[in-house]
Amino acid sequence: MNSWDKRRSFHLLKKNEKLLRELRNLDSRQCRETHKIAVFYVAEGQEDKHSILTNTGGSQAYEDFVAGLGWEVNLTNHCGFMGGLQKNKSTGLTTPYFATSTVEVIFHVSTRMPSDSDDSLTKKLRHLGNDEVHIVWSEHTRDYRRGIIPTEFGDVLIVIYPMKNHMFSIQIMKKPEVPFFGPLFDGAIVNGKVLPIMVRATAINASRALKSLIPLYQNFYEERARYLQTIVQHHLEPTTFEDFAAQVFSPAPYHHLPSDADH
Repeated sequence: MNSWDKRRSFHLLKKNEKLLRELRNLDSRQCRETHKIAVFYVAEGQEDKHSILTNTGGSQAYEDFVAGLGWEVNLTNHCGFMGGLQKNKSTGLTTPYFATSTVEVIFHVSTRMPSDSDDSLTKKLRHLGNDEVHIVWSEHTRDYRRGIIPTEFGDVLIVIYPMKNHMFSIQIMKKPEVPFFGPLFDGAIVNGKVLPIMVRATAINASRALKSLIPLYQNFYEERARYLQTIVQHHLEPTTFEDFAAQVFSPAPYHHLPSDADH
């Protein structure tokens, strides 16, 4: 704006109600990248969808892991990204949520969601199955099989197997077209103290890798910049830099109103 070379293209915006409305709409738009991640608990001996989806809790190690993924938020008054979860308690009361200045992550935790009826089970599977990244905590003696939870999504599976001495083995399954992501890799061994942080970072990067495959996909800041540019184009009030500078440095003269002391 203050470049001498750009002074010919300097423009103000026409102040009107439509401009204010579009600016309010801009403020209500998503201003952080969002991710929703599914979390499943598989107890020892569980090999079918129904037994896994009806788990209402897990081992202490699993519960500690879930607690470390983010902050437990109350869905009835949560103001951040919901990822399709409802405030009316039909999809659970609380869930882990993580955010930074540029990212929001909501975790669809199977053991936090109701499963006391066929309808609630269907709704739970719909939410979990639509997530492209699945975190599976498995205490089964055999490796987790992808087809146990049938879904057309679940392009990336991050499976956690508890070991001795508070160590955990990581198995990562992904479709061939999914780009590389990290920091965890297939076969990694992780200490329990850093497990939630490392798995969360890997799940976020996996979600980013999947989004990069979408044709014409734009990051949130690109979409916001494009909308802002559209607002500017619609409300341009062409002016020269000289006219603008004159208004700033030589504003309209102030007309002094006479007072009784002037008489």
